[in-house]
Amino acid sequence: MLDLLGLTSAEELFSDLPKELRRKKFALSEGRSQQETYKALAELASRNATYKSVFRGAGSYVHYIPAAVTSVTSREEFLTSYTPYQPEISQGILQATFEFQTMMCELTGMDVATASHYSGATAAAEACVMCAGKGRKVVTFSNIDPDTLDTLRTYLGARGIALEVLSADNGNAVLKSGTGGSVLYIQSPNYYGIVEDVSLLVSAAKAEGMKVVVGGNPLALALFRSPGECGADVAVGDAQPFGLPVSFGGPYLGYMAAKREFMRKLPGRIVGETKDAEGDRAFVLTLQTREQHIRREKATSNICSNQAHCALTAAVYLSLMGARGLKDLATKCASNAHYLARELTRVGAKLFYEKEFFHEFVTITPGKASALTAALERKGILGGLPLDEHRILWCCTECVGKADMDEVVSIAEEVL
Repeated sequence: MLDLLGLTSAEELFSDLPKELRRKKFALSEGRSQQETYKALAELASRNATYKSVFRGAGSYVHYIPAAVTSVTSREEFLTSYTPYQPEISQGILQATFEFQTMMCELTGMDVATASHYSGATAAAEACVMCAGKGRKVVTFSNIDPDTLDTLRTYLGARGIALEVLSADNGNAVLKSGTGGSVLYIQSPNYYGIVEDVSLLVSAAKAEGMKVVVGGNPLALALFRSPGECGADVAVGDAQPFGLPVSFGGPYLGYMAAKREFMRKLPGRIVGETKDAEGDRAFVLTLQTREQHIRREKATSNICSNQAHCALTAAVYLSLMGARGLKDLATKCASNAHYLARELTRVGAKLFYEKEFFHEFVTITPGKASALTAALERKGILGGLPLDEHRILWCCTECVGKADMDEVVSIAEEVL
């Protein structure tokens, strides 16, 4: 291969990569048999840290995934399906995508949803670009997910759209009159787990003539009023909690749902239901605004990658859970988080924000954050995310039981 390319070493294959990102050696080893390769990979895998319980979220959540989900999504006709460039002959994947869109509309209270996006952060950025219009200014708050904020800066900056980040020092977002801007992006529950008063923020933004994009964990929508009910224009977020494992940070699943007026402006694609020539139920790609389907200069986005298999997984998971099951799950997560918060405050920690929260919360333990998380790790527990040396962001899902939480409290009591 090197001879054919006119190269003398394997290192030359990586000449486009910055030197500081390259490995020091690119020596090609001798080939290995399947058995030898499997043994080498197993040795590498054994170096991964494993935990008996996890209390960390911050945008990536550990939930129980029923075996039925994996059983269905690993079927060959689903696992090997690809982007439907010739959609009419891809009825199976189109129907699965249609069901995903329908369920996301029901959850968010919106009229139309896209066939999924690359991630929650990119979905938020795409939505803000779509809504910015001629105002060319997006307003958000410092309590949104840092990854989303970074992605907003990247997307908006490249398009010449101004971004104003308002302080939310008390944990909640507050929009004052005269802020200006064409779009307001809020997150509820926000990065610190606090539930925002979405209706109040939407009303304040509408009084300023702004469009409103609401992001958040879709699982919380099983308990709280939907963005659509609160008057928002667009709802976005990451559907990773719906049957997708953490998997070292991906692939994840961005969702975007909006009011009907935005249907032709939405980036990506929308699957619609119709009837075929024989009068039978059929599915088509109703909207195709990706550069792979239309001329590049007319595309609404070039990175609204459709996470088809992830969307299928979420659809299977939601179908299995049902509305009641999803509400029970959300209630269990919230109940666990409130129990842990109460017990941690009993042994010396304090809640940094005395606010309503879903299944994440922040404690303050002056100078002890690292010591506490290290003590938990020695016991095989992944504690909350240290925000600094004093604050920890905790998360509870249904995967932790009372015994797990009591062990965390016992260790915290020793450290504090």
